[in-house]
Amino acid sequence: MRWILPLLLSSSALGQSEVVFPPQSLPIQFSHRQHLAFKLQCDFCHDRAESSTSSQDDLVPSEESCRTCHKIDRKNPLKEARPAARCDACHVETSARVAIPPPHLKFNHKIHIDQKIPCQRCHGDLLTVDLATRAQLPRMELCLGCHNSTAQAHRAPAKCSTCHLVRADNTLQTDFDSGRLLPSGTLKGDAHTPQFSVEHGRLASQEDRYCAECHRRDFCNACHNGAIKPMRFHGNDYLSLHAIDARKQAINCDGCHRKQSFCLGCHERSGVTDSATTPANPSALPNLAKRFHPPYEQWVVTPRGPLHHSWQAERNIRQCVACHREDTCLQCHTTFSSGGQLFNVNPHPAGFASSRMCQSLASRNARVCLKCHTTSDARLNCR
Repeated sequence: MRWILPLLLSSSALGQSEVVFPPQSLPIQFSHRQHLAFKLQCDFCHDRAESSTSSQDDLVPSEESCRTCHKIDRKNPLKEARPAARCDACHVETSARVAIPPPHLKFNHKIHIDQKIPCQRCHGDLLTVDLATRAQLPRMELCLGCHNSTAQAHRAPAKCSTCHLVRADNTLQTDFDSGRLLPSGTLKGDAHTPQFSVEHGRLASQEDRYCAECHRRDFCNACHNGAIKPMRFHGNDYLSLHAIDARKQAINCDGCHRKQSFCLGCHERSGVTDSATTPANPSALPNLAKRFHPPYEQWVVTPRGPLHHSWQAERNIRQCVACHREDTCLQCHTTFSSGGQLFNVNPHPAGFASSRMCQSLASRNARVCLKCHTTSDARLNCR
């Protein structure tokens, strides 16, 4: 049988996940290297591994197994013998107990042994190891040699829940007493670094089912519904710099932020803009020290030009809507006497009232016209 598997990587170089394999307490002295030199097979000591179907099973050799060679006598704990039989020959701290917490994984030794997979394939070459620790437990890179969607010859299931524990909603359990389980990036290059919150869109658009292994849809909506955004998404001092991106990438901002609540609310609270931006109410004008637009005379009063607000509104009215409500426009562009208007400025081009464009717009949705025109206004009838 040919196995297309990578070599077991050194745990000292890569480290072992303390979330998956919680730290152990091993106050003992033992050498696999010395025991294997006697040509012992793994199942001579680990005899329960052949029938083990759960990662919760205790596969540490019992004292009974050790007594096969070591003639231990509990009535004489300091017994001198060859091989050693004294308790302190192995238990260097007699007051401490060996503690090997079960891993936060599902694993079936029996299935793997029935497939004739040698112990060394997963646990490495113990001929060079004295005390085996978490470092000799398999890493995900090794498991993926068989458990992946491309290794069809092995027919090993590739679904994450094959090995990882799941919650009641069938998503992976990620929170444990030993910490939070996060992708290492081994499988999809999806290491959950701080930068991943910005770059995850590429993977999510291609592998949404993979993301769904751990995340429910409401997890995504917590950010993408536009109401709340984690502060870590943007870099430090982004508040001072965001105007640059807002002007260049208005669509991207819309992906997370509601203009009429998030943007406008912040701009009004900080004094950058206000819903009533007219000289009739100077106290409501934006804070001059934080003025967003050119001076009032250029922006509103002077003849139409590149610095006039109408020019900018025609270029990209979506930018205007980011800060201004409809009431702001109606302060000047309305025929209602109660509208508080100053100029009754007609925003339409010359001859618009008698044009086909006017008739076309009015026939499709006349209610839009009523925002500015009274029912008695002759222009409402496109003449």
